[in-house]
Amino acid sequence: MPFERVPDPGPFLEHVGPVLADGDVIALRIAPQHLNRAGAAQGGLLATLVDFALGRAIHATAESRAVTVSLTTDYLGAANEGDLVEARTEVERLGGTLAFADCSLTVDGREIVRGRAVFAVLSDDS
Repeated sequence: MPFERVPDPGPFLEHVGPVLADGDVIALRIAPQHLNRAGAAQGGLLATLVDFALGRAIHATAESRAVTVSLTTDYLGAANEGDLVEARTEVERLGGTLAFADCSLTVDGREIVRGRAVFAVLSDDS
């Protein structure tokens, strides 16, 4: 299945994207507007992709809304214009009110960012 545009990712990601998905894998093609002064993808953009991918995975697992409590990103490499950055996630633990998950961003199989987050899982009446 090829990557397809994520339907309704929200106004901010509509502005940043297009964000793509192929099953559980989220992706973003690095365009000129995503670059920092050094010519690589802006770190905040990559953190945004990590946050979105993790939130989407937790929402799918918990079948409930979730909001970021804590997000840690470790930058291991760069993404350049034209690169397809892919996000793969793993929900490690899902409790009654908190969820813990990891994310890896890769370009052509090379890991460029490692992310870890804690999300608050909200009830329908929150």
